[in-house]
Amino acid sequence: MMLVIGLALILNSVTYCVKCESKILIDNDAGADDAMAIFLALLYEKYYDGPKLVGLTTGNGNTNENNVYVNNQRILKVAKRQDVPIYRGSKASLVTTPYAGDYFGLDGLGDIDEVHTDLVPAAKQDAVSALIELSKTHKENLTVITLGALTNIALAITLDPNFLGRIKHLYVGAGHIHNDEVSDAEFNAHMDVEAYHIIAKHATPEKVTILPFSQVMAHLNISRQWREEVFGAIDSVLVRTLNLYERISLPKSDRWHALDPAVVAIVLRPELVEEYKYAKNDILLCGDKRGRNTNTFVEKDDANVRVIYSIKLEEFKQCLIDLFSASIVLELQ
Repeated sequence: MMLVIGLALILNSVTYCVKCESKILIDNDAGADDAMAIFLALLYEKYYDGPKLVGLTTGNGNTNENNVYVNNQRILKVAKRQDVPIYRGSKASLVTTPYAGDYFGLDGLGDIDEVHTDLVPAAKQDAVSALIELSKTHKENLTVITLGALTNIALAITLDPNFLGRIKHLYVGAGHIHNDEVSDAEFNAHMDVEAYHIIAKHATPEKVTILPFSQVMAHLNISRQWREEVFGAIDSVLVRTLNLYERISLPKSDRWHALDPAVVAIVLRPELVEEYKYAKNDILLCGDKRGRNTNTFVEKDDANVRVIYSIKLEEFKQCLIDLFSASIVLELQ
């Protein structure tokens, strides 16, 4: 009898641990920087027993959503992780869809004419429905990471006002802390201004953390030379693929500013953050400054978001080297 009770307690404990296991979902627009971020999450899951990636949701951004969907398939095929479901999302912004340009190439991944067979099709469920359902399935254990326009997340909040309350946390890679040197609207925030505004109005610092691109430029001001000759020299399929994905974007500057990998790295390794601040954060909806963020640093009780203000540069670079060097082992298996 005691043995049966003991086994029951063990099984209950195992079930409890499984239910409490951390999960992440990455909402992305599948440019080369998104590819690096997704690879990073998958490597951390494998080699550091990190959070399980339970889905990718797609949206218009670096390229059109049709390309984003195919790019997500390509990324997972290269990573040998086609078990991760892809949920297709927004093809346009809520109100006005800006022209995105072709910073990473027309297809978002360097226009390398990469051909893959046996790509796994998207899940039947759409991105917004999946976000809401997964927030229920993994209540208080799901961290959502947004690396593009915020359309899917804004729709989930609008359709289900309890969405933010159920997830563990929302990390947003978007926006700027504006100053004399940073005056233009940031790309991800500008791609769906109304969506950013919706999230800002529902956000609390306990649930929403923002990494503005301005802070990446200021504190992760990495040289193109380091990206090409140190990180880019890692002899792995993943890094060689990333080198191809960034072949169009890298020559455009002598600096390499990696917003998307930084967001994911901080979710996985919070000790990379040097300083957080609390802020009243929003976005301008009208006029010639539409898409510019408003931000006032305040005490936590008066804030709507937590802002990642500065990041440890050398530790971040070492994190990338360690993880993508580990991918060599993955490729040998």
